[in-house]
Amino acid sequence: MKRNEVVIDGRLLKRSVLRYTPAGTPAVDLLIGHRSIQNEAGGRREARCEIEAVALGDMALKLGTAKLNRSLQVCGFLAQRSPGNRRLVLHVVSMDAIAGDQE
Repeated sequence: MKRNEVVIDGRLLKRSVLRYTPAGTPAVDLLIGHRSIQNEAGGRREARCEIEAVALGDMALKLGTAKLNRSLQVCGFLAQRSPGNRRLVLHVVSMDAIAGDQE
């Protein structure tokens, strides 16, 4: 298997203080909120979720200064938080502001 790709529109709800890994790589933890109407089984359903995410390197530097509540389209992949913690985290590899949203 190769495919592990997530694209989601949402709002930046929380952002940690920029930190550095032991290897010196910039890192920031994020919480992305999503709300939409989706079609499922012939009906419409409200979809809401909050997604834990992390950004590393240049993306961490970019998101480390992004304003809270900003509308974003986030792309990345899912991975376990750590070898001992099976909780999923979205690793952000790209981010774009959603048109019409003020930064």
